Amino acid sequence: MSDMREDMLQSLAKQRATKQERSQTLWKMTAKERVSAMRRGELTWGQLCEWAIKARHEVPLINGEYEFIAAYTPEVAEAPEHK
Repeated sequence: MSDMREDMLQSLAKQRATKQERSQTLWKMTAKERVSAMRRGELTWGQLCEWAIKARHEVPLINGEYEFIAAYTPEVAEAPEHK
């Protein structure tokens, strides 16, 4: 039981480190680089949410919604200019 607990703790520690690394990578980019990375699908959901929370003025909007969310709505996903 102790080994399983230790494995779980190590896994959680690794996830935290990875999340912190992704966060650092996000904030090393310029606003323009973040937009480009988002549009290429290179940012994780966690990075996108962090960006929207900390720098909401940078995140492009479509119909008043963050682009990374709006892109998956039928109105936007099926629009000819977004295909």
